[in-house]
Amino acid sequence: MALAAAAVMGATLLAYRSQGPPPDLVWTGGTEVTTLDPGTMTALNDGRVAGALFEGLAVLDADTLQPRPGVAHRWDISADSLTYTFHLRPEARWSNGRPVTADDFAWSWRRVLSPETAAEYAYMLYPIRGAKAYYEAAVKDPASADWSQVGIRVEGPHRLVVGLEQPCAYFLDLTAFHTYMPVPREAVETHGDRWTLPPHIVSNGAYRLLSWTFRSRMVWEKNPHYWNADNVALGRIEVRVYEQSNTALLAYETGVVDLTTEVPSLSIQPLLEAQRSGRRSDVLFGPRLGTYFYRFNCKFGPLKDARVRRALVLAIDRRPIIDRAARGDQKPAYAFVPPGMRGYVPPEGVPEDVEQARRLLAEAGYPGGKGMDELAILVNRGSDHVPIAQVLMEQWKKNLGLNVRVEQVEWKVFLDVIHKLEYQIARAGWFGDYLDPNTFLDMFVTGGGNNETGWSNGEYDALIEAAAREADLTRRKDLFRQAERILLREVPIMPIYYYTSAFLVRPGLEGVVPSRLNRIDFDRLRWQGRTPADPGRAP
Repeated sequence: MALAAAAVMGATLLAYRSQGPPPDLVWTGGTEVTTLDPGTMTALNDGRVAGALFEGLAVLDADTLQPRPGVAHRWDISADSLTYTFHLRPEARWSNGRPVTADDFAWSWRRVLSPETAAEYAYMLYPIRGAKAYYEAAVKDPASADWSQVGIRVEGPHRLVVGLEQPCAYFLDLTAFHTYMPVPREAVETHGDRWTLPPHIVSNGAYRLLSWTFRSRMVWEKNPHYWNADNVALGRIEVRVYEQSNTALLAYETGVVDLTTEVPSLSIQPLLEAQRSGRRSDVLFGPRLGTYFYRFNCKFGPLKDARVRRALVLAIDRRPIIDRAARGDQKPAYAFVPPGMRGYVPPEGVPEDVEQARRLLAEAGYPGGKGMDELAILVNRGSDHVPIAQVLMEQWKKNLGLNVRVEQVEWKVFLDVIHKLEYQIARAGWFGDYLDPNTFLDMFVTGGGNNETGWSNGEYDALIEAAAREADLTRRKDLFRQAERILLREVPIMPIYYYTSAFLVRPGLEGVVPSRLNRIDFDRLRWQGRTPADPGRAP
């Protein structure tokens, strides 16, 4: 019956191919993108698509994760690291043939900093001198916001000068991030919110959007005006949408897609075993720059007490959580910042120590869990969140005598409840936007938009602020380490595991790497034995 069902599903998927010329590559990143506007997107899959359709001043190489030239062919950095001068390629073009200019970047960044754009990542531009002050003034009174005080200066069509508030070790990484990508002013002003839809959309990346059938497929074609078009091998790429990872896997196994970044957790271990035994060569597996963790509401009852929070953390064994629930061969996380941060070594984390957990809970007034009402773990529906919560419930009951229940809500409700601090314990996950500890640690400063724990610590805030001002890299990492040590001492969060990624890549497709930032350099993909002048889908 299972084989028959697979055969029927496979036939359905094959019949679902788009009409027209066959694509050179079919891939799926799972669910539909939420937007194609780089300035307002926040989702991981959106950012991956943005990297194919748009290009920033720099590009983060998927393999090395180092910034390499994009629209800017070179840049100069002042001796005090406060001024960046970007020299744009004269040959850089939008998909309609118009030159990409320094003014395109200045206008796009101003748009992100305009409250009416509602860009959730507007704060990513705050390292630029005056950007935060401009945004905050615009929120209160748009007429009072003075753009001339922002450190963005256009000096001709191919020269952009950016002044920073203070040295920012990861600023070049930021210029590769989607929030910093340019958008076409004429399309935005003419078509409003519909500018990202065909035929209105104009982009400046290696590919341009040819068609988009929502929740079904998207088709890209090589942008003939892209400055490096001669070295882009694939002429036509189709993006397929599958809401369920099981369907994405089946689409790959039946030959419908050539590349999938969506692999069900239950399939990862069998695939890895097949890879390690030599039976499969199409499995790419590696770490991701992300941490799965739980938030504690530090404004709620017993969770106000750091001893209670620490007892909850000390009482868990992460290995059964990974083996029985997550099942993605993840690595246990005892600290919050994941490995791979250009030399940053997190402080010693919070290991399992059930006896100490019981002592702390007793000190806080809840010996053996007595006197504490039932706690609730909030999760959003889908994925592996419920099985993980169930393992934690068992461990907290066995080790601490606590009664815990799971509450499931839809994603939008989940976000609203978390933001309003109307939860007790909640699942969470965070992926780094760039290779610097700041992308993880600055989210827990007092009042931070992503804090959502109610936790506040003045010493922690001061250390994060000092790290932002520190130019010496060794000293800077030490400041971050001190800050993370405070985070792990007061535990407003509970790190559980570091994410991993699994890709399935059709043999013969070259250029795909298991990037920590989950990037795919589509402009560098090619079929073995084919050249940019001889594109075509693999047999």
